[in-house]
Amino acid sequence: MNPTDSVLDWIIVGGGIHGTYLSNALIKKRVTCRDDLRVIDPHDEALTSWKNVTRNVGMEYLRSPKVHHLDLESFSLKHYSQCSGCSERQFIAPNDRPSLSLFNRHAESIINRNGLEKLRVKDWAIKIDPGAAYHTVHTGHDCFRTKNLIVATGSGSPEWPLWATNAMNEGAMVQHVLDPNYDARQLPVEGEIIVVGGGMSAVQTALSLSNEKRRVTLVSPHSLQMNNYDSDPGWMGPKYLRKFRSVSCFAKRRRLIDKARNRGTVTPDIYHAFRNEVKKGKCLQVVDSIFSCAVLTEGLNLLQFQSDEKLACNGIVLATGFRNRRPGGDLISKFVDQHNLKCASCGYPIPNSNLEWFDRIYLSGPLAELEVGPAAQNVIGARMAAEKILINHRN
Repeated sequence: MNPTDSVLDWIIVGGGIHGTYLSNALIKKRVTCRDDLRVIDPHDEALTSWKNVTRNVGMEYLRSPKVHHLDLESFSLKHYSQCSGCSERQFIAPNDRPSLSLFNRHAESIINRNGLEKLRVKDWAIKIDPGAAYHTVHTGHDCFRTKNLIVATGSGSPEWPLWATNAMNEGAMVQHVLDPNYDARQLPVEGEIIVVGGGMSAVQTALSLSNEKRRVTLVSPHSLQMNNYDSDPGWMGPKYLRKFRSVSCFAKRRRLIDKARNRGTVTPDIYHAFRNEVKKGKCLQVVDSIFSCAVLTEGLNLLQFQSDEKLACNGIVLATGFRNRRPGGDLISKFVDQHNLKCASCGYPIPNSNLEWFDRIYLSGPLAELEVGPAAQNVIGARMAAEKILINHRN
């Protein structure tokens, strides 16, 4: 197919969890066929960012239950595990949370079985030109025309505290676990490693880095707090969403989302695993905030805390989440500016109830959270978005 000579039915920008689920849904619900669908994504294969981040933090089990996955049938993952002869240890309580390895194998089976890799265009989407008959998506090397467009970009850029940026510029060994270039092999094989953060990613990272030769200190602004969920399961259905969507003030919706998310919490299994490492002397937690980091010598840094306490370390890993601003980068910023698109005071888009932001341009993932709610960026958020987007497109 010559990109410039034909008009596709659908293009999805983003080939992560959301883009992959949506492409699967479009085909399996017979909304379109493979020849009329493309997924634009800069990586070599689907789910690259997902696999990188989950590997970086040392995830072993998902926080979500077995019914949250990339297939349309709720018990597809469970059936797959049974057919594959997986042990019961592939799921843990509560809610039969699947292992990461099982989730990824199941996802790969869906991608292979439904030919989703063949839909991929390896490139960056850099500009969207909307039109009456079709929209044009410009990439680094081509342009593609489509009747319908879904923007399913991820969570944006990692959050770097100012002290960490300054320290890195001075030569300190500082990495962010959510950065695509993160490499744990660059950390010292022994000594004191600092992990900064207080949520699941931080504690999982600390556990994955601790060993007999090095101690890991978790620095967080609060003590560890347990919760099985990112947000209450009621946010996945009408229990909370009916009231949420009746709120016309989007600043209030943002406050409701922020309040609903259980930031800085860990599941009980991760909590107890970390406490066991503390008892063994392999991990330590400091409840404080870092004020500055001085480079003493190559491979040796001195942290100063807000409390005026100091701690020397040999390497620093940030697990401070993503930047608290609208994701999508220049692609979305240019689109907003050029077409005066509707956004809330927080900068996030205001789509309609079908996640349509512009005529036949739809949103999924974090960009859709003012309509989907606090679960928008999760695996289940892909299913919630698909239900809204495809409601008027089913054959």
